[in-house]
Formats: sequence, C-alpha cells, structure tokens
Amino acid sequence: MKYIDQQKEIETIKERTIKLSLSDADCNRLSIKAGLGGQTISELLENFIGDLVNGTYSNGSDERNKANEWYDRCEFSRNDSTLLQYLLEQGHDISDFIITCDELKCFETNPREFDDEVAELEDGEKLWFQDDYQEYVGEFLDKYKDVEIEKEISLCRKWMEDSKVW
Repeated sequence: MKYIDQQKEIETIKERTIKLSLSDADCNRLSIKAGLGGQTISELLENFIGDLVNGTYSNGSDERNKANEWYDRCEFSRNDSTLLQYLLEQGHDISDFIITCDELKCFETNPREFDDEVAELEDGEKLWFQDDYQEYVGEFLDKYKDVEIEKEISLCRKWMEDSKVW
C-alpha cells in the first residue's frame, strides 16, 4: 500500500460496533487468547482483520497469507452460486442494486404511479430500473436458472444492513 493511501485510510480509523454471537465460553477463551498476547480482544481482532483483508495495518505478508489460507480452507468463498457474491465480484454497489429492486417492485405493484414515465418511453424502451435490473441479474439468472431470486435479494438486503455498522 502506498504511504499516501495508508495515511488517507488512517484518517478514517474510529471505533466501530460489530455484533457477534458467541457463547460465554468462547468469549472467555477469546479473552484469554488476547491476554496471552498482551492485547485486548479489540486489538486481537483488529490485527486479524487487518491481515485478512490486507488492511490499513497488517502484520506482514506471512500473516496475510495465513489469514487468507484460513478463509479459503473454511470455504467461505466457495459459494459461487449466490447473487450477493456475483454482484460483489462484478464490482456492483449493493445499495444501488437494492434501490433498483425497490423501484421495480413498486412498479410491479403500482404501475399507475409510473404512467407519466411510461408515456415518455419510445418503442421497445424500458424504464431505467428495468434495464438496470436486467444488467445486474441477467447473467446470474442465465447461469442459475432454478434460483429463488427473492431469497437472493433478501440475502443482499441482509448483507447491506449488516454492513451499515460504519
């Protein structure tokens, strides 16, 4: 990472609240693990996350490699049949996708609200959200024909909500 880029990232460092579901025993084990390294739980997790995502601060290339080996070994990235993974791999903004889905749903349930916009369309032209939706999901649906698209959209919504901690 370039020094100037790292400086910009450092300026955004602040406390974040991320909720975890852990047993009491796991919380105790985590506390002990952190303490054995002379760290708080937050410091331990910050370091691991930095290595996992090649973040603002990393403990080095070996640590990054080990964190990513763990991630790959757990097969978190092997689920290539979700719309969320497909959209993220394509570089799409999930919030823009959700807005498109919401507009499409509104149109499907209340088409009269779009009469003025539909009247302005030329032959064969679609509303912006119809075209955008097809661009977002077209190839995915061609590949995974039996997928429940509403379930996939719900997973995208959940991921987006969980990502709003910052």
